[in-house]
Amino acid sequence: MSTTGTGPPADVGILVFDVLGTVVDEAGSVAAETAQALAAAGARQAAADQVAAQWTRRVEALTGQIAAGEAPWRSNDALRRDALQEALRSTAQDGLPPALASDRALLDDLALVGHRLRPWPDSPRGLHALAGHFTVVALSNASLAQLASMSAAGGLAWHGVLSSELTRAYKPDPAVYRMALDLLRLDPRHTMMIAAHPWDLRAAAGHGMRTGYIARAGEGTPAPDDQFDVYATDLADLAGQLIRDPGPAR
Repeated sequence: MSTTGTGPPADVGILVFDVLGTVVDEAGSVAAETAQALAAAGARQAAADQVAAQWTRRVEALTGQIAAGEAPWRSNDALRRDALQEALRSTAQDGLPPALASDRALLDDLALVGHRLRPWPDSPRGLHALAGHFTVVALSNASLAQLASMSAAGGLAWHGVLSSELTRAYKPDPAVYRMALDLLRLDPRHTMMIAAHPWDLRAAAGHGMRTGYIARAGEGTPAPDDQFDVYATDLADLAGQLIRDPGPAR
C-alpha cells in the first residue's frame, strides 16, 4: 500500500469529514459502553465483548443494505437499537443472562450510544487547527441529533454539519455526496473528503472530490491500487500536511 499519496493539493479550501470511525472512535466507544452496561447487569466481560462485536457488525450490515437500496431507510438510532437487540438475543445463547435481551431500560439507554461516541484523542485539536485555514464540514451517516450531541460533548468544532438522513440514504449512496456538493455549492475540485474508510473516499472521488485517508485502527485499509491525495496517521498529521504556512486564516 502506498502511503505517500499524490501530494496535498494547493487549491483545496473545503474539507468534508466522515465522522463515525474517522473523527470519533465508534467501535471503541460502543465496546466501552457495552462492557460497562452489561457488567452492571451481571454479565461477564467475554459476553459483553461478544455483544459489542456482533452489534457493530450488524449495524454495518443494516447500513450497507440501505446504502445498496436493498432495504428501506431507517434512522441510525433505529438501526442501532434493532442491531443491539439482535446481538443480545444471540449472545443469550452463549452465556449472557437471557433476561438482558428483554431488559427495556438497558436497551433504551445503550441503544442511544450513537449520541455519546467519544472523539479520537487527536480529533478536537486537529479539527481546531484545520478550521483556522479551511472550511471544515461534517458529512456523516450519523443523524443530526447524534452529531450535535457528540460534537458538543467532544469539543468538535465544525463550520457546518450535514447528515445523510437529509437524503434518507447512507454513504456510499451517491445521493449523500451530491447533497453535500449541492447544498454547500461546492466545487469538487477544491473540496477534499477526509475519511478512515477507503470505500468512502472512492465514492467521493467518483464525484470529482479530492481525497484524504486517515489511518484508524480497525476502520479500513486502502487497496494496493487506491490513489488518495493525502495519507495521514491522524488529524494532527493531516493538519501538518495541509497547512502550508502560519499566515492568516482564510
